[in-house]
Amino acid sequence: MSQLIRTALYSDIPYAYQICLQTGNSGTDATRLFKDPYILGQYYAAPYFFYDIRLCFIAELHAVPQGYLVAVQDTEAYRKWLSTEWLPKLVERYPLDSLNNTGLSRNEQNIIQILHSDHTKTPDTSRELYTKYPAHLHIDLLPSLQGKGCGRELMQTLFTELKKRNTPGLHLGVDKDNTAAQGFYKKMGFHLIEDTAWGMYLGITF
Repeated sequence: MSQLIRTALYSDIPYAYQICLQTGNSGTDATRLFKDPYILGQYYAAPYFFYDIRLCFIAELHAVPQGYLVAVQDTEAYRKWLSTEWLPKLVERYPLDSLNNTGLSRNEQNIIQILHSDHTKTPDTSRELYTKYPAHLHIDLLPSLQGKGCGRELMQTLFTELKKRNTPGLHLGVDKDNTAAQGFYKKMGFHLIEDTAWGMYLGITF
């Protein structure tokens, strides 16, 4: 089996949209939950490529991207960039008025509300999180690469790069229903930071 972990290229973005959708339901395929197949990746995948592609990594199988890890070193700075550089055109593309479209799924409505959120200010509840664990990531693998060590290799690749940058810590959010991911992160050394209504924040320090 020909597997490869490498730094991302801009030409990988179409694959990232697809992978994001096919893993967007607590790690399983979310295609049936979204009429717009790109809206999920508009927030959770694509912007990371344009913010700092050096912290984006691809997992290939037989020369085809089938997984990715995207990350930023400074979450607070990223949120500000997101609001000023990435989201303005998206909120035009997905206006709040579109929430009145009865054809939208609850999942699509939730994403549109997230796009319209104020990302320029750090919530008080997140200030300590961003200080101790400033970096954050999203990682998604299609079933063809799950259980084959690719997730661990992607994470170790990111850890190495963040240590080179003297980053003190890294956090992520995981859905309460995604028990497989929770187990994987804990094996990678992450610990619980905070429980939330939708899931939990996990973190690791370097």
